[in-house]
Amino acid sequence: MERKMPVLCPSAPCKEGALLVGIVLPNRTIAYIDRKLSLDAAQARNLDTTSRQAERGGAESRYRFSSPCVQRGCQQWAGGKCGVIEEVLSSDIDTASVANLPACSIRNQCRWYLQRGEEACAACQYVVTDTAVMTEVEAAALAV
Repeated sequence: MERKMPVLCPSAPCKEGALLVGIVLPNRTIAYIDRKLSLDAAQARNLDTTSRQAERGGAESRYRFSSPCVQRGCQQWAGGKCGVIEEVLSSDIDTASVANLPACSIRNQCRWYLQRGEEACAACQYVVTDTAVMTEVEAAALAV
């Protein structure tokens, strides 16, 4: 009997069992890793700790992780689909370069790809999770 592979969220939190699928570059785009790398508890803790020491925010602001999609268990799930990629694709991100999709270790299981196809892949490299929480001073400065 064939075992069905889980659908994977391409923007999951850093935790034990998550797959490391990419690194955030200085220009805030993703450089993808060509194979799935599963994190153990110590690796997840280390990535998160070193990320927080280097800058505000957790490991998600410096790396891209993937885990099984939890659908209705996720705050981004809306109308029977992932709201993240829908919001990204409704923005002004250029998805015209679908002919040159980046290598991706999870594409055949990716929620965004299964939901929106190559257009989602073209936009994916621009999605970076920002887990930093602003201080009151920073929020006030932005409000000016």
